[in-house]
Amino acid sequence: MKTAHSLKRRMLALALCSCALPAAAELPRDLQIERLGPTRIAVVWTGAAAAGEQYRIAVSDRIDAPLPDSVSPVNGASGRIEIEHAAGVRPYVRIEDGEGRESLIGERVLPLEGGINFRDLGGYQTGDGRQVRWGSLFRSGAMDTLTDGDYAYLQRLGIKTICDLRRPRERNAAPTQANRIGQEVEYLSWDYELKFDGDVLKQAFAGGGDPKEAAIRMMSGFYRTMPKEFAPRYRAAFDALKAGDGLLFNCSAGKDRTGLLAALVLTTLGVPQDTVMADYAMSQRVPSLQKLRQRSNDPTGDKAADPTVAAFAKLPPEAVDALMGTDPVYLHSAFDQIRADYGSIDAYIERELGVSPADRIALQGMYLEPAR
Repeated sequence: MKTAHSLKRRMLALALCSCALPAAAELPRDLQIERLGPTRIAVVWTGAAAAGEQYRIAVSDRIDAPLPDSVSPVNGASGRIEIEHAAGVRPYVRIEDGEGRESLIGERVLPLEGGINFRDLGGYQTGDGRQVRWGSLFRSGAMDTLTDGDYAYLQRLGIKTICDLRRPRERNAAPTQANRIGQEVEYLSWDYELKFDGDVLKQAFAGGGDPKEAAIRMMSGFYRTMPKEFAPRYRAAFDALKAGDGLLFNCSAGKDRTGLLAALVLTTLGVPQDTVMADYAMSQRVPSLQKLRQRSNDPTGDKAADPTVAAFAKLPPEAVDALMGTDPVYLHSAFDQIRADYGSIDAYIERELGVSPADRIALQGMYLEPAR
């Protein structure tokens, strides 16, 4: 049986040959890794090569693995290849054109058996041509269902600070074992109340009408409150960010409180808004998030006694879809409120999050690298 160590040396090299009309050579515009199962991934690409152009793609579990010498022909500027890969080993894909141009992507959703929406913010391109470093910034939902294997995997990531954005009741119902992620991890949490409970849910849907539209209005209103309400917690996360260590931040679903913080981090680093929105919207496509939805729809144990969870379970499916979704209109609502209150996103980042222009340059130096 192959070990993870041997997989580090085992590479798959592929040549991509375009059948299109002659055009300027370019790397694939969109190269993604999809997790199909514990031991199988798919590499999907579009916009690959000009006619006759050859590219090499290497798949490994190391960021710094070199490209092999051999190549295998694959036709087409777009395609999909399924590859066997060891369970619990995170693959990285490197593509190179032989003329000094290369790109590296990692598996954005970490391969955790019990993880909920646990993702890496690395690899996103900035407006000035750099990209966010892989393996430095992570976002997640609740982590109470992590397995022993998951903890062993996470211990290798070098996470130094965890910012838990949940209120006490959420943390007590689904506790985080920070010491199992790292013996010296700093765990930050706050005691506060959130005006998003069973009574609020009942009131939002009491007037009748389209339950989906009611849910969207409710979520958009909640997002408008978050920039000010969560500013102290977000500021603490940015303080941890300034330390330059591995940072993980989470809430329950890893999509709302976490989603806005991720958007602010990426914006601070210079990632364009359309990319920020795409990262935010990705949550509703992450399969593990369905675990949380099922748990909310059919609560057991302590969760069955939670009035918010009980009210959630009684909602119509279309309302649940909207509440559990990441419609970009939600994040736009938060950004619109920030502009209304502060004049610009940059002003909010400086005034409320304590990130000066000099801090911003320093953060970009810590978390960005030249795009390959």
